[in-house]
This record gives sequence, structure tokens and C-alpha cells, in this order.
Amino acid sequence: MAIKVNDQLIPSWAIERQAQSLFDQVAKGMQGRPQEVIQLAAIDLAKERMIDQSLMAQESSRRKYQIDPEEVNKGMKHWMKENGGKKAIEKTKHPAIKNREDLRREILAQLRYNRLLEEESSCEIPTEKEAREYYENRPDLFTSEEMVSASHILKKASSEKEFKVAEEQIQAIRQRLLGGEDFVKCVQQESDDGGNDGNLGSFGKGRMVPEFEKVAFSLEPDQLSEPVKTQFGWHLVKLHEKREPKITPFDELKEKIIEYLHERKKDKVFDSFLDDLKAKATIEEVSGL
Repeated sequence: MAIKVNDQLIPSWAIERQAQSLFDQVAKGMQGRPQEVIQLAAIDLAKERMIDQSLMAQESSRRKYQIDPEEVNKGMKHWMKENGGKKAIEKTKHPAIKNREDLRREILAQLRYNRLLEEESSCEIPTEKEAREYYENRPDLFTSEEMVSASHILKKASSEKEFKVAEEQIQAIRQRLLGGEDFVKCVQQESDDGGNDGNLGSFGKGRMVPEFEKVAFSLEPDQLSEPVKTQFGWHLVKLHEKREPKITPFDELKEKIIEYLHERKKDKVFDSFLDDLKAKATIEEVSGL
């Protein structure tokens, strides 16, 4: 089913190609849904995006923006560099680019669209007060996660018998460590995961299996754990460092928050402009094309 946006026709094959490129993105937000349902959603999203693109192209063309030819040439050179060099035009699968003149038209249209976007998303920069309000209302965004750094000794096991043997071995190793034996030396001699001397580096919650994580986050620095059973076998965990959650001061984030809020504001202004274009446009589905 093709779509006609004012006087411009968007053929069905172009919509289908766009839907294919969007399929994986749509599928991530629809996990567990049948493939046919995901495909229909991808087609709907493709139609919506292509209607928006058509309206913006028509409006930017209507305004007859004057674009410096040198800017177009730079855009063409950049496109060719990003798409394979001198033979980029021959290799491209872009449906509208078959030769240099096609590429020139596409770059010119993109530059006009960018001018339109800049013009119609213009708005006031958020104030420091607005930025502080956002900062104070969303402390979760600016608080670092709790982190620990730890090492471990592992005796691997996969069967009931192996788990029993591994538990006895890890208990014996623990007693040696409590008796003053060096942890790294024990890793090198006994661990089934001795890479980097058993050091796991720093990690936050959700990175390790639950049984291991629970113990690691309950320890204090330099403390050795009781034996820990996981799906991999039996472990001993030694904590090196614990870093509590910490909120980043507002002054360090102020400029980034203002920039973020400004971009959100611009998006909202442009979306309103786009909605107005849609309301005034004639958009209809056309069969057989």
C-alpha cells in the first residue's frame, strides 16, 4: 500500500524497505510477540517516519533556502568517504542515488532539511533554575551506583559428587588463608579461575550471579567470605574496596543538564511544528503502487 503526501508518492517498496531496516529496533520493544505482529508494527513506524520525512522535504524545498555550493561539495565528499570512497555511488544501495547528480540532489535536500530543523526548533535556552529543579527532582540520574572490587578462588563443579569434593577443598583453602597464607599464592596454586590472580576488578549489582553478588556486597574491605556455592562451583570471596553511591554535585553537571533540557525543548517545539504540517497536509493511502 503506497502513500500519497500532498503531491508526493511514497511507493510501497520504499515503505517495505524502511520497515525491514526498522524490524530489529521494533522487535526489541516487543519481545515475545509473534513475528507477524512485529512486522506490522515496523510497517506502521516506517509509514510514520516516511510521511514525516516527506513533509519536511516538501517544506524545506518550498522555502527555497539558499545553500552555498561549497557546502554541498563538502557534503558529497563526506558522503563518499563514509560510503566507500570513489566507487561509493556504484556500490550504494540507496534507492535515490544512481549517479553524482542524484547524490548532489540528496545532499542539497539534507542541507535544506537541516536548515528547516534549525529554524523551526529554535527556542530559549533553559535557565539555571530550571536545570537545578530537574537535578533535584531526578537524583537517581546523577547518583553513582554502589561498586565493589573483589577477588575470588574457585573450585569448579558440575555434578553432585564434584560439588561435595569442591566444598571440602574450598573449606580447607579457607583455613589456610585464615592461618595467614597469602591469598594470591592460594589462587595460583588452587583456583580453577586463576586469571589475573583471581581479581575480578570492580563491579556493580546485577553483574555477577545472585549468590556471589549477595556475599560480595555484604563484606567489608579485606574481609574473607564463608564458602559460597554458585552454579559454577564453590568460591571464596575477598573484598578489596567498597564504594558507596555518591551524587555528583550540581555545579559539575549544570552545563550538561542545560544542554540536555535545551535539546528536549527543541524536540518538543519541532514536533509541534511537524504536527501542524500534518494537520494541513493531504495524506492518503494508494493501492496498487
